Amino acid sequence: MTIEKEKKSHEYWSGRAREYSGLHMDSYGSEKRMKFAEQVAMSIPAGEDLHALDVGCGSGFMTMLLIDAGCKVTGIDFSQDMLDFARENLAGKGYEADFRLMRAQRLDFPDESFDYIVSRNVTWTLEDVDVVYAEIWRVLKKGGVFLNLDANYGAEFNEQDARGVTPTHPTQTLEQLRMRNDIAHDLAITLVDRPQWDIGQFWNLGAAEITCRHVGEGVNVAGSRMFALEVRKGLKATAGASRFVDALDTPSQVLLANAGGKTRSHVQGDATAKSKVMLVDYLCVGDFEFDPRKFVVRKAGMPVKLTPKEFNILLTLARNAGKTVSRERLRTAAWGSEFADEAGNLAVHINRIRHKVEDDPANPRYVLTCWGTGYLFDPSGEGGW
Repeated sequence: MTIEKEKKSHEYWSGRAREYSGLHMDSYGSEKRMKFAEQVAMSIPAGEDLHALDVGCGSGFMTMLLIDAGCKVTGIDFSQDMLDFARENLAGKGYEADFRLMRAQRLDFPDESFDYIVSRNVTWTLEDVDVVYAEIWRVLKKGGVFLNLDANYGAEFNEQDARGVTPTHPTQTLEQLRMRNDIAHDLAITLVDRPQWDIGQFWNLGAAEITCRHVGEGVNVAGSRMFALEVRKGLKATAGASRFVDALDTPSQVLLANAGGKTRSHVQGDATAKSKVMLVDYLCVGDFEFDPRKFVVRKAGMPVKLTPKEFNILLTLARNAGKTVSRERLRTAAWGSEFADEAGNLAVHINRIRHKVEDDPANPRYVLTCWGTGYLFDPSGEGGW
């Protein structure tokens, strides 16, 4: 994150400290507390005297849940104003925690310091999330667990801004909301398909087991879906060992390819659902290069900035280069199977993609229309398929 962007982010969150604290203390006294307490209980590692780290603790909501779960807690945040309210909120309930002013990108702790690390609604605000994850992995003990409760809020803000929607929130001003959207606008994390990108990061770090659950819809961010990403660090090196990824009902759009991770069954009532891990290899086709792990596409070496939906559409076409891809399949790629029937106008997204990748959008050579059936990607740009 640039110094200017981080300064603006600090100004935004510090400016929200009092309002944010009130909002989350109200949540602590509501049924929302039980929803997140359940996720903590589901993920907490076995053992006694667990030492937990709350990354981006804000006003102390998750810190209190960790204490309720029996953990000794350290909370960090880059805003002193937030930490002041966290101390006040915990003192009011007779709780104690070690709060420290610290950036998540550079954790000032020895390797393998914590049994349990939790973060809630933090990573969507950061530019260098890969650095944060590497630091979290470094300070997590072998056998420990990282729980990330988050959603791709920034992507939804971008979509709303593109449609000209005026942002609203029950406790924030319009000025604050516009500052929030400006911070999130060009963050790399808003351009990736989450939580799949996050899953890939921890797979590459060597996670022994990754589970991803759909938590619920965002209350104040229409269209957002919160996920609970639970990552377990193996007691031994993972080379040659069994590793699992279970990505159930999450915002991941298209399950593409199993890249070595085993699958396991989950029992939901009387039904057993199996899930595949989506770990996607780098794709190069014609003049186009796709890095699904970072959701970056380049044409002739030059980056092309696509929205997540546009990226998923173009990637699906590229993986089927020279073949007609049905409109239904492309809608599923962009919106997910459960929303495909209610999806927005696919033709509008195709038109936007053409304006970004074609030399002459009115006479496309790469993204071609197959009338009555769907679309086709010609990586040669000759339009001769």
